[in-house]
This record gives sequence, C-alpha cells and structure tokens, in this order.
Amino acid sequence: MIKKNIKGITLIEILIGIVITSIIMGAMLTSYNVVNGSYAQVIDKASIGNSTRAFSEMLLRDIRMAGYKYFDDNLITETAGEMDVPIVIIKNDGVCCDTLTTVYGDFDRNLVGDERYIRYKIIYSFEPNPDENGVFQIFKSKLKWDGADWGSTAEDRDTYSNEIVTDYVSDIEIVAKDNLGNVIDPPPSLDNINRDKLYSIYTVEIFLTYRSKKEFYNSKKERTIISLYNTERNIEGDDKFLRESIILSAFTRNLEAFR
Repeated sequence: MIKKNIKGITLIEILIGIVITSIIMGAMLTSYNVVNGSYAQVIDKASIGNSTRAFSEMLLRDIRMAGYKYFDDNLITETAGEMDVPIVIIKNDGVCCDTLTTVYGDFDRNLVGDERYIRYKIIYSFEPNPDENGVFQIFKSKLKWDGADWGSTAEDRDTYSNEIVTDYVSDIEIVAKDNLGNVIDPPPSLDNINRDKLYSIYTVEIFLTYRSKKEFYNSKKERTIISLYNTERNIEGDDKFLRESIILSAFTRNLEAFR
C-alpha cells in the first residue's frame, strides 16, 4: 500500500490569517480616513480662500468706483426729494451683516449730449442661508437710473437684481473713516447726525468672515472671532466649523472731487 503525505492548513492557521488580514484592512481603512479627512479640510480651506478672494475683489472695486463720473457729467439722480450719495453704509445691530450702497457714473459713446451719461447704483444686502443656520447669503443688485427711478430689466445686460454673489458668510462689518483715520460713527447718511460728512469718507474698512460648509474639526471647541471695532459683533461658537476672517481697506479716491 502506498502512503500519501497530504499537507493542508489547519483551522488555527486560517483564523490567524483572518485576524492578520483584518488588522491590515483596518489599518488601511484608518489611513484612508485620515488622508481623506485631511484632503477634505484642504478643499474646505481652499474653497473659503477662493470665495473670499473673488468677493473681496468685487467689493473693493465697487467701493473705489463710488462717486466716479466724467468731467462734464451733470446728471442728477434724485428720489423722494433727496439726492443719491456715493456711499451709504447701514450698520446692523445683530451679528450679520452691514449693508453697502454705492453710486457711480458711466459713459455710452454711442449716444450724444447728456444722454451719454449713465448712473449705476450698487447694493449689497444679505439674507440667512435657508439651508444652514448661522451663515448668510450676500446678494448684489446693479440698478440703472432711468430718469425717474432706479431699476433693472432683463433686456439690459448691465443690470440685475438680488443675485447671490457669495455664501456661507458669518459677518461683514463695514467701517467708514475720515482723512485722519478716525471712525465715522454712525456712518454718514442723509438722515443722521453725520450728514455733513457724506463726502468726507476717505477709506472704507471691511471685516469679512467666512464659515466652512462642512464640519472641519474633530471635536467641538469654543472658538471666538473678534470683531473689528464692536465687541458686540464678536462671533462665538461651540462647534466644529472653521471660520476665517480678512480685513480689507479701500481708498475712496473718486470722492476727492466732492471734498
């Protein structure tokens, strides 16, 4: 009779192999989660950076344009017996956000006489994000003076009303300063005590804070964003979201003609 040596794997060896494989797979999954989490954080920070940069450039450009008009432009825009002014800042007593209105002129070379001159009004406003608590959407309107009032039409590609220009904003604090760097408080308007300083705004400072769309940190922690000038506007939260702030400063160069 011929004897055969049959070699195999015992149950204990199979179990050991399963345990080792499980450990390796667990380590790989943990590494993947760490890498994926880090990548998501990088994407969130990059998204905030991109949103901040694009919106900041738009906002600064509109502030610098405030009051601009051509040399012989005598166009008058007047509603309800009041002249429109180059810059109006409306402070909000809550957390978000200050609103901004600017007015500037333009020129249509295809027209003749006084009809060549155009006047635009830019309005930045805000509304709470309907899908997220604690963040806001910023809207922009570009209106055109039609000789009697401000408005926008679908036929006019240069105008629009209440278009979302950025989202997930925690706060926009806007501050007007005079030529000595002093804060003008309240910001000049047609109906407050600083009316005589409507054309004395030399710089406008903006304190802009964004919040990440998704939770950023692994654990909750009390985090505070200090307001630019008003401590009541400090942003305090016990959550996992990332908040980043920048300070912008724009020189109101086109108000020089009115000073």
